[in-house]
Amino acid sequence: MPSLINIHFVCTGNIYRSRLAEAYCTSRRIPGIRVTSSGIAAGRDGNAAISPWAADVLDRYGLASYAAPYWQRSSEALVQASDVLVFMEPEHERFCAEWIEPGRHRVEVWGIEDIGSMEFSKIPEKVERTFAMIRQRSDELLMALRETGI
Repeated sequence: MPSLINIHFVCTGNIYRSRLAEAYCTSRRIPGIRVTSSGIAAGRDGNAAISPWAADVLDRYGLASYAAPYWQRSSEALVQASDVLVFMEPEHERFCAEWIEPGRHRVEVWGIEDIGSMEFSKIPEKVERTFAMIRQRSDELLMALRETGI
């Protein structure tokens, strides 16, 4: 197992799902694990640092200090610098496919949907479910990496 494992989370805008996963995993403070995130369309809708929904979750769970301060756009360099790639949806993996080295990268697609268009009053419940899934899947990934390495 490498002395440092780089986990990289990818979603669409890097202002919600991947940033929550990055902050949560970073908060676990596991020696030898470095965590980053990006979005395949980061910056497309302006220069938002993080979604208000993600900011609220990070504040409520005491994770705000673990969140990256700005979004990053997914790139070949970010993918190549990673050992473990976690894509929130299949479209994110397809976007990065040409940069993935199957023999070197561990790849997971979690199937965690974005908020999308839904009734405003239902968004907080959706965000809480999303964060619960991110915590569960992150804990499973971190445990697997500790037990078996990449």
